[in-house]
Amino acid sequence: MSQLLTRVSTTSKCLIGVFAFLIMVGTGCAKKQAVVMPPAKVTVIKAIQKDIPLYEEYVAQVFGLSDVEVRSRVEGWITGVHFKEGSQVAKGDLLYTIDDIQYKTKVDAAGSDLARARTEVVRAKSELDRVKPLTELNALSQKDLDNADAAYKAALAEESAAKSVLQNAQIELGYTKVYALINGVIGISSARVGDYVRGVSTTSILATISDVTRVRVRFQLSEREFLRLARLDRAEIQRMKKVELLLADGTLYPLTGDVNFANREIDPKTGTITVESTFDNPNGLLRPGLFVKVRVLLGTFKNAILIPQRAVFQLQSVFQVFSVTDSSTLKASMIEMGPKSGDGWVVTKGLKAGDKVAVIGNANLTLNSKIEEVPTVWPDTTKVKN
Repeated sequence: MSQLLTRVSTTSKCLIGVFAFLIMVGTGCAKKQAVVMPPAKVTVIKAIQKDIPLYEEYVAQVFGLSDVEVRSRVEGWITGVHFKEGSQVAKGDLLYTIDDIQYKTKVDAAGSDLARARTEVVRAKSELDRVKPLTELNALSQKDLDNADAAYKAALAEESAAKSVLQNAQIELGYTKVYALINGVIGISSARVGDYVRGVSTTSILATISDVTRVRVRFQLSEREFLRLARLDRAEIQRMKKVELLLADGTLYPLTGDVNFANREIDPKTGTITVESTFDNPNGLLRPGLFVKVRVLLGTFKNAILIPQRAVFQLQSVFQVFSVTDSSTLKASMIEMGPKSGDGWVVTKGLKAGDKVAVIGNANLTLNSKIEEVPTVWPDTTKVKN
């Protein structure tokens, strides 16, 4: 029995030893398999120093120098459309014809009435000429003369009225042909051959012609902005009368515009005042209805320190960037910000020209993390002032 217990004890000790050896081997293997992650690649940009123009931008809309609505002044059936939509038309070009049969009939009837009135004038004048000498000879009474004179004057009035009716009928007949009133680009026609149009009304607009050799651009200033600008000195106001235009694709329109006027009143519904400027449009790039941004130069920020907006972390009124040390590690830097310029942001305190900041986006990095710098030129480090 004692020998059996001795054998079991010996066997247990052997098994324990084997397990201990396996654990040590496994632990050693685990240590050998641990992988050290390389430093994360992070975009690094240097702060630059340059003079920054300070602009104020306003949403604006383009209008033609003249936007003339083509309307029908008589009613009837459209019998002809004589232009191509979207094409250039000249003043006096025939645009539409309207069925003129009823208006020709009115002209003929008015002409007949005028002829009848003129015949009556001749008869009344002849009667007056006959009665007048007889009255002087007392062969007829003064009453007969007065009646003849009144009949003649009534005939003249009837002739004048008939002439006016004829002229009005001729004018209406002329309105059956619709002509362009200005040079410009004509838009889409709201009427086709066979459509019935009515006289001047809210639904009588047939098309619109826009003169786009120059365009008007209107934008709104708030009451506060208006008061701020109104207090500027004359030289600053003169500088701000030249404005630039940013198109919908972000490009800058090559020509500057001139501020023409500000509206006489502030709109009580919106609390804004409308300002209008004009731009030359030699290539027809600007079209009525286009939404743009008007950019006004307010001044220049001298020797500004500039970094990309995407490198700045903002929490309410606190601003922070991740600076890159000489040992390629990250550290948090509190900064103070000035105005924005394009995709950049002016730093007024906390950085100097040449300091490197990290653009890490949503990367999961912490302070003092070791990184691999990926230098990026923004916008042109050759212009950095040291």
